[in-house]
Amino acid sequence: MDHLEIAWSLNQGNSTFSVITSEYLSLYKDESSLLMGDIEHVPQTKASYDRFLEPNPLSLHQREIIREDPRDHIYKYKMLEESFLKDLFPECDYKPSYVLKEHIGRYQGVYLVQFSSVYPNDYTRQTNDQNDGMCFYRQDPSFLADKGLEGYLTEVEDPDVQNTYKGEGPFWHRVYDVNPLNAASKQTTIVANSCRTSGNIVMSQSQALPIVTAFLKALHSREDTQGYSLLRVVNVVKREDKDLGSRYLVELELVDPQGQTVLVSRYIYAQDENSSKPALLCSPKAFNWNPSATVHIIVAVKDQARWIIQFIREMEKIYQATGDKNFNVIIVDYNSSDINIEKRLEMAKLPSYKLKKMGGNFERSGGLQAGIDLVEDEHSILFLCDLHLYYPVTIINSIRKHCVEGKMVYAPVVMRLDCGASPRTPNGFWEIAGYGLMGIYKSDMDRIGGMNTVEFKDKWGGEDWELLDRVLGNGLEVERLHLKNFFHHFHSKRGMWVNSNSEKKEK
Repeated sequence: MDHLEIAWSLNQGNSTFSVITSEYLSLYKDESSLLMGDIEHVPQTKASYDRFLEPNPLSLHQREIIREDPRDHIYKYKMLEESFLKDLFPECDYKPSYVLKEHIGRYQGVYLVQFSSVYPNDYTRQTNDQNDGMCFYRQDPSFLADKGLEGYLTEVEDPDVQNTYKGEGPFWHRVYDVNPLNAASKQTTIVANSCRTSGNIVMSQSQALPIVTAFLKALHSREDTQGYSLLRVVNVVKREDKDLGSRYLVELELVDPQGQTVLVSRYIYAQDENSSKPALLCSPKAFNWNPSATVHIIVAVKDQARWIIQFIREMEKIYQATGDKNFNVIIVDYNSSDINIEKRLEMAKLPSYKLKKMGGNFERSGGLQAGIDLVEDEHSILFLCDLHLYYPVTIINSIRKHCVEGKMVYAPVVMRLDCGASPRTPNGFWEIAGYGLMGIYKSDMDRIGGMNTVEFKDKWGGEDWELLDRVLGNGLEVERLHLKNFFHHFHSKRGMWVNSNSEKKEK
């Protein structure tokens, strides 16, 4: 009762415990009169949440998945004026063969969605996973039986060379170089739909550069843009339709004649692709993204005070980094007793927000639909989400450019972090079976009937797949990509909402 000693160790097998001395511990605070969400008195340290707003320290051993990429700052680019791109390519009908023309059976949609591919490598593959190789190929047992690569090496007989080797066994000399394997470029859609560590499919340079070359040729053929030069291929996303052609999102960083940099971000279509001929590009009819569309981030909550605070801080982080005023936070609260959400939102530095208070038992579908109903502009985008998420600051830009009104919704894949992992050491797996995180235009959501609040009134789990069925059955396509720096925190289920069967359920 009169003494407390705390020790800690790294989550590694050979680590030992060290006592945390008193100068690193805060004084006692009587919290008996505080709500769970009252945390201002908790000291900030290097381990505290707010430190995630600071840049990651670079390291030679940094995992690929958190290495810096030009896409991480794409929101900072100035967009090339739309007038410069008008009629850049001839317009063509866009009717992919994979877009459905009829409704489908319950929970069939998850088997119909295909992943798009990207260029250059976005490093979404979990390279530190020990079992990752099994996602790409089946190992040939005869390879190890024949001592692996040993048969391709020759033993060095020079005694001076052998004396420099301190290990056991002979010293080997490499007789030729082997080109490194870019595993991300070898995976297929089948792998992406089954392997939870593989990340995005990466296009080869030979696939992407003909499209970029044809795009630049079109720019240089016009007087207004002939003086622009390519600085960097920021991003290319390909959705292949083997029967008709491929749709591309091309994002290029250009330099104008005055030395100013601008970004081109545009959807194009390539019909009858043939590597032996220059790519023929056209502009898919009525398939454009709106860079100024308002995005509404919608979440339903109940009694998850500290996770609610974390969610609001995430939204503040996005606004702080981007200054984007065209997004709105909507929280639907089922009578939370551990936090004053309205007070917390009033304190938050957000461009705009709405709070909807609900009574009764928690309903995920009902709560999200209540948030949807608050949105009046049918030409704005809804993003249906959950708590416990860590967002990349590019999330608003990503949602906008992968949602096309009347044509396409966006279902980014989130990485579930393992116990002990964090956004700076992101061990975990991609949640490839989940579709609960979805961006969709309000007009499209209304057209397909909104959330299913009848069948999923007092339960959750399956409502995302049911929604996906209706998305596809109403002729919309789904852009499916692993989103870098998008994480679902590992968390305790303590305090999670109880369904009608009195079972604890995780959202």
